[in-house]
Amino acid sequence: MGLIFSKKLETRLKRIIIADDHAVVRTGLQMILDETTDLCICGEASNGYELIDKLKTDNYDLVILDISMPGKDTIDVLKEIQATWARLPVVILSMNPDEIYAVRMIRNGASAYINKETDPQQIIAILRVVLSGKKYFTQQQSEMLADLVIEPEKNTNVLLHEALSDREFQIFSMLASGMKKSEIAGKLSISKNTIGNHRSNIMHKMNLATNSELTRYAIQHGIIK
Repeated sequence: MGLIFSKKLETRLKRIIIADDHAVVRTGLQMILDETTDLCICGEASNGYELIDKLKTDNYDLVILDISMPGKDTIDVLKEIQATWARLPVVILSMNPDEIYAVRMIRNGASAYINKETDPQQIIAILRVVLSGKKYFTQQQSEMLADLVIEPEKNTNVLLHEALSDREFQIFSMLASGMKKSEIAGKLSISKNTIGNHRSNIMHKMNLATNSELTRYAIQHGIIK
């Protein structure tokens, strides 16, 4: 008589690690995925450094990465994952609207950009799409990507901060939030002179003159609260 396996045993659980500094978010996702038979949160991290350490010691099928955590910047974490674990898909989880971070994260290799208010069943569906080897973009995200590809210099829908490089955008966000050059230099491990050069480039690209204007722009566009 042959052996009989349950559906749950037949299905290899997809191992997921979530990096988010809020325990309630990690717990909430755990509860959502506990209802599935194929997805499992098998690792948690509260910051980027902890995530990278865990990726070095264990194997996962997918990373869920919060857009904003203390310590290592999310863009830098994403780039390191792409450089070291190129085939490991990353799903960005965010409270910010698409127009602020989605395109930048997708450009850097993210397989999906999900708002934290997304319906739980849709989150599960998106994770399964990504785990199948595909990328998931909403209609708005697809249109934003198209705007940047099709004659971007003529496209008036592209916001000024999209012209910034990833490093410039990091420094722009930090300056707008009131951080000093010395603080930014320490966080990013670069010199204050380099910060100053980046600031000049930022102001030129965005046609701004003062930090006050920079902060006002960031608030108006939801980049800082």
